[in-house]
Amino acid sequence: MCGNTMKHSDGIVKQAQKLSNSCSLCAKRPPFSARLRNRQGFTLLELIIVCLLITISLAFSVPALRQTLVIDQLAANSRKVIALIREVRLLATQEQQPYLIHFDLDKKKIWYRADVATPKEEQQHPDSQPGIQFPPSVHFKDIQSGTTEKKQSGELALWINRQGYMEQTILHLADDQDNIISLVISPFLSTIKANDSYISLD
Repeated sequence: MCGNTMKHSDGIVKQAQKLSNSCSLCAKRPPFSARLRNRQGFTLLELIIVCLLITISLAFSVPALRQTLVIDQLAANSRKVIALIREVRLLATQEQQPYLIHFDLDKKKIWYRADVATPKEEQQHPDSQPGIQFPPSVHFKDIQSGTTEKKQSGELALWINRQGYMEQTILHLADDQDNIISLVISPFLSTIKANDSYISLD
């Protein structure tokens, strides 16, 4: 009985010691506001240096990014022209019907229609016909065909017969940075070669 009492008193003493230790730790720990004031942050000079480095990196990266986007636009529109010409040649063979591909070099637009008698109103409004409208940064430099002179402005129509054959033609597309893509159209083959330099029929 006495032993149990002593054990119980020893436990109470130990718990009291633990409580006193935890209270002493709490008393030694500074309040949150004091800790926040002692914590160091960025100085004004460090922030200015970081902003200056970001500005310098943007000054070098933005022109290169713009150049990449412009070249991508030229390549993307070249692929659209290739796909359109292939589509029209395929339509001509499937329908056994001649087709015309119209190029408006000034308005930077391409459209096509079947080579049949159509009202003049439809011919004068190409917006109703399927085709491609180039963005402001892409334009025709010129078009060279086997039977016509080099065309740098105005309109030009290429004729495709019912077998899908057409004259050998080179389309020169350019952008505002003078990058050029030459599209070489074969008279008999459906393949269209693209070259990133100026190619002439001569």
